[in-house]
Amino acid sequence: MVEKEYDQDTLNRLKQVELDILKDFVQICKKYDLPYFATGGTAIGAIRHQGFIPWDDDIDVCMLRKDYDKFMEVGPKEFGDKYIFMTTETEPRYPLMFGKMVKKGTRFIEDAYQQADYPLGIYIDIFPYDQTPEDEALRKKYQKKTWNIARMHVLTLIGNPKLPDSMNGIKKAIASAGCQVVHFFFKLFHVTPQKMTKKYLAWATSCPEPDSDLYIDYSYLTGENLMIRTKTSFPTIEMPFEDTTVSMVRDYDSFLRPEYGDYMELPPEGERHNHFAAFIDFGEEE
Repeated sequence: MVEKEYDQDTLNRLKQVELDILKDFVQICKKYDLPYFATGGTAIGAIRHQGFIPWDDDIDVCMLRKDYDKFMEVGPKEFGDKYIFMTTETEPRYPLMFGKMVKKGTRFIEDAYQQADYPLGIYIDIFPYDQTPEDEALRKKYQKKTWNIARMHVLTLIGNPKLPDSMNGIKKAIASAGCQVVHFFFKLFHVTPQKMTKKYLAWATSCPEPDSDLYIDYSYLTGENLMIRTKTSFPTIEMPFEDTTVSMVRDYDSFLRPEYGDYMELPPEGERHNHFAAFIDFGEEE
């Protein structure tokens, strides 16, 4: 069983709103010739279920940084009053280093982030992929640096972030106290989220190997397991997803297997997780 469950009607409604967001996202990408590709549960769902994984409740897509930046520029011009593209640049209180295309007039407060103070609605996740070194030692250096900066960015905004469920007892208490101390000193010395964002982007977008064909999502802890090569990933292919299609990298098996293993096999019931929302407001549905 998932840790917390939606009732089926709520889950179905949530999936439909997300699917509608995806369709509008794809329409903009096609208009401006911006390649994207599905990742995570969305990619596995397309392959294994031709749609959402039954218990899943989100949609994840990726873009190379140049296409992500272009989408950040043209997207808001196309959104009208329907969406916002939430990033650290557009919402100062937003704590994550990737974007969310959010439907206006809705609310989605994830159970794990009830303490976060930013106006999140129902969304799809959009992850930027950055060029990364072929040299493994150098790549790990960049991964570690960007990951640490991203965590510090969270602590400029939140003093009591949700800690991993695997952490408990004295270890969790020490980590929690440490987060609060760091948050206090960041406030005291005026270390702002904007400064951390600038520092993160300086590292993420400055690959020292300009000819590298490897790209990575630095915002993801195990991003090295989901790297792509442009030569084998593009042009993308289309796969069925519910009543539409979604773009996938051409070598999707090589893309997914390092992170998910045999993704065609259903995971044990105890490992079927979602992003359970503590509060959902669907707004005025069309």
